[in-house]
Amino acid sequence: MKTKNKALCLLFSLLMFMSCSDFLDQVPDEKLSEDILFDSKDDVVRVLTQIYYNQSNPLEFRGELNDVPGTSGDDIDYNWNNYSPYKKDVGQYSASSPIYNQWQRYYQSIRLSIYFLENIDKCHDEKLSDEEKLWWIGEAYFLQAYYYFMLLNMYGPVPIIDKVYSPEEATGVAENGIPRSSFDDCVKHIDQLLEKASMLLDTFYNSSSTERAGRASKAAAKFLQARLWLYAASPLYNGMQNPVTKKDYSNLNPKGIDGQGLINTTYDASKWEKAVKVAEEAIQICNAAGRALYKDGNGYTSCWKLMNYSRGGDPVVENIFYRQNYSTGDIRTHALPISWSGYSGICPTLEHVNEYFMANGLLPEDDPDYKKLRINDMETYESEDNTFTIPMKYTKRDPRFYVNILFPGQYSYAVLGDEEVSTSTRWAYNTNKDFKDEIFYRPYYNGQDGYLKKTGRNYTINGFLNIKFVGKTDSKTAKGDCAISFFRLAELYLNYSEAMFEHTLAQGGNPLNNEAVFTYWDMIRHRAGIPTVRDAYKKAGITLTVDKLRQLIRREREIELAFEGHRYFDNRRWLIAEREGGDKHGMNILKDENDGFWDESYAFETRYWDNKMYFLPINQTEIDKNKLLTQNVGW
Repeated sequence: MKTKNKALCLLFSLLMFMSCSDFLDQVPDEKLSEDILFDSKDDVVRVLTQIYYNQSNPLEFRGELNDVPGTSGDDIDYNWNNYSPYKKDVGQYSASSPIYNQWQRYYQSIRLSIYFLENIDKCHDEKLSDEEKLWWIGEAYFLQAYYYFMLLNMYGPVPIIDKVYSPEEATGVAENGIPRSSFDDCVKHIDQLLEKASMLLDTFYNSSSTERAGRASKAAAKFLQARLWLYAASPLYNGMQNPVTKKDYSNLNPKGIDGQGLINTTYDASKWEKAVKVAEEAIQICNAAGRALYKDGNGYTSCWKLMNYSRGGDPVVENIFYRQNYSTGDIRTHALPISWSGYSGICPTLEHVNEYFMANGLLPEDDPDYKKLRINDMETYESEDNTFTIPMKYTKRDPRFYVNILFPGQYSYAVLGDEEVSTSTRWAYNTNKDFKDEIFYRPYYNGQDGYLKKTGRNYTINGFLNIKFVGKTDSKTAKGDCAISFFRLAELYLNYSEAMFEHTLAQGGNPLNNEAVFTYWDMIRHRAGIPTVRDAYKKAGITLTVDKLRQLIRREREIELAFEGHRYFDNRRWLIAEREGGDKHGMNILKDENDGFWDESYAFETRYWDNKMYFLPINQTEIDKNKLLTQNVGW
């Protein structure tokens, strides 16, 4: 056993701590042929588990090993200048000093996946059943596809490695290099990996296979395939032209060593057809797996509980793929108000706060009553133990507004207009009487959560906080945890609606007349507790246009999936990432409640933007190692 453990440690060390001088950083030949590594089922599990190790946390923002830029959009601000989102917002990164530097780690897992697939047949342990073996092979294919997909979205087209090289081959490749494949070839490779995974994996784990909870399944593979094709059909990767503004972005096209662009700049309508087809297949598989939108009572409790279920045991029914051993205690601590002993620095921008639908289903900018309101138009509510006053602009909003946004003065989601103010309707509650006053969020300069009470850099920079992952029973000392969702059904439904909209339009049809565009979208709005877009706009007497419908589809996604790691990537694939630059607004935290705090024109930050930021720079050390690896435009 000591020999086996030693061999495993050597293998993992070689994969995890790679030298810049060795381009492929191969496992030595004696380890590649080391039968002992696949001698027992337990050792095979260890190798497979190591492939999972580099999965990124979509909520992470602190520049640690597993963070990705999904949280680094224009919808939120992180008030710490040593973390990746801040560095991105001020342009403080480069090829020699990159952020979200996952290139090496993802390729480590890709190589280990290939190594696993090439060697698993060496295991003849009778404890390893044929069924388990097939599942594990499917998991390795899925994980390889997952890491390639992440590389593709962060860096654009990347080199494809499809084998573990012998020392002789490695020497030749290191001398010659491996070029970046075209975007379409990358998509084809990932698609093929997911097809292989789908053929081998179980549909979803069940009560008799709880040890597979949180592991890859056929449902997860099909889900990722649907996301892959949605992205592949999107403007950045499909013609490089914004369909609304007609602005051309082909100057950002990553080039191969021959100087030719790696992304096809000719629009291909068939990609939307493919995106629809794969999304339909994924939904069917998820239905067969017993997946459904989570519902509990009303729109608020359904959406809140969805993001606050225990990470142990069965996941919520909407979850397709998740990470069990991530704790959200960390993100909760960073998001909570100062009076809760929180770091109080994960702050939605006013631009995002103003995006949420009204309770009547309209966008705020389309609601005549909302447009009449000023930020200092206040409404007062009586609770069972106190009184709270809030801007009328923050009343009668989409329930997801109250799930996601902690706004100044907030106490209860009863501001929807028809709920009774009580303990159960508070944004949070605690049985401790001394704690009750702290339920009121007061980020004014002299308030209990305001700048005057800050500790170092820990304070809200604009008066708002993200509470999507905060538990109602959290306290100053007990911030719980829950599973982190990578794939959940609501996203798949929105993927399908967007793909069907664009496919219908590409075929010369009118998406407004295609019921399939609305089928799953309507279900999401019903779950949230607001009218469907057709019902809401018909009642308001507002005629929907194709451009308006596209705006509504995208806005639904921005609200439903807020802070879950999508915004950064959606901004880019839609070719609208420029909105990440410029002034970002909030309330004036340097003013008191009745003396200048309520100021929507207050810009707490001016962000840097350059169009080269559509793709991350490849670490210069990787360029130095690989003679055929080209850098992204502008870096």
